[in-house]
Amino acid sequence: MSWNILLLADAAAGQPDPMPQLVLWMMIIGGFMYFMVIRPQRREQKEKDALLSALKKDDRVVTTGGMFGTIASIKDDEVTLRIDDKAKVQVRFQKAAIARVITGKDDDSESKPPAGPDAPKS
Repeated sequence: MSWNILLLADAAAGQPDPMPQLVLWMMIIGGFMYFMVIRPQRREQKEKDALLSALKKDDRVVTTGGMFGTIASIKDDEVTLRIDDKAKVQVRFQKAAIARVITGKDDDSESKPPAGPDAPKS
């Protein structure tokens, strides 16, 4: 019996403590998660907040559902979009549903026909 106790004592004394390595790996994984997941999400949220706070009347926008319109009015958390001026169609959305503002160069690309080998010839 004493032989088994000596073997166990020698085995336990010869192995280093795994706790510092475990803590180091946990810190590395935590740092990886921060830089690959949390930090980019925070940056995207700041950009979205800046976009929503900069909205103004007569901006052309696209909603998260893909609907194009022009802002007719803005309230606290609500935006009214003019979808069709001829039919006087206006739709209310939550402000958070605005995906992006269409700039002048975006308008030019929408009005031009596609270029390439499949494009219709004039």
